[in-house]
Amino acid sequence: MSRLKNKLKLLLFKISPHLALALGVEFPLKSANRSFLENEIFAFLNAFLKQRPDSARCLFLGTDKRSWHYPKLLTAQFYTMDIEPKKAIYGHRGHHTVGSAAALTQHYEPHSFDVIIANGLIGFGMNQQPDCDALLAGSHALLKKDGLLVLGYNDGVEFVNFKVREVANYKLFEEFVPNHLALTSSQYEFGDHMFVFLKPV
Repeated sequence: MSRLKNKLKLLLFKISPHLALALGVEFPLKSANRSFLENEIFAFLNAFLKQRPDSARCLFLGTDKRSWHYPKLLTAQFYTMDIEPKKAIYGHRGHHTVGSAAALTQHYEPHSFDVIIANGLIGFGMNQQPDCDALLAGSHALLKKDGLLVLGYNDGVEFVNFKVREVANYKLFEEFVPNHLALTSSQYEFGDHMFVFLKPV
């Protein structure tokens, strides 16, 4: 039954992704780290964004069918970006950019975002240290001075040949503890996947 339901959801999505979104069709990834992102982290971000102006903006880097419903989960003007043109269908309608997360300043104005979420890029495509440095530099340039970067990555030796915390532009940020509900640390590990909360310095 669940397999048939999933096929029907996929069919509706292929016919009209935005109708599927309006009807609440989702394709969640059932993993511990994705559940943590969609529940604990998003709950914190909504509390964080609630304290911002009505025009608060969030940029989500890297799109696919697992994240295409995220705009309705966060209380901010939601923008998406992905380097693959074919993934634009999963981006937020009217607010999606096709481009590289290593070239953020080519697409957005400085200090224009309150929150940037970069999850699943490092270790899954952005596997060279210069790309990681560029992602961090671009995020720092785009964030408001009191903004927030949520970085989710895999930097085990089977993914990349460097450590994220050791790249030069990591020093543009400082780790911080959200102190919101269950979030009592600046970093969380889920096997080989890491989340870290960063603020510009």
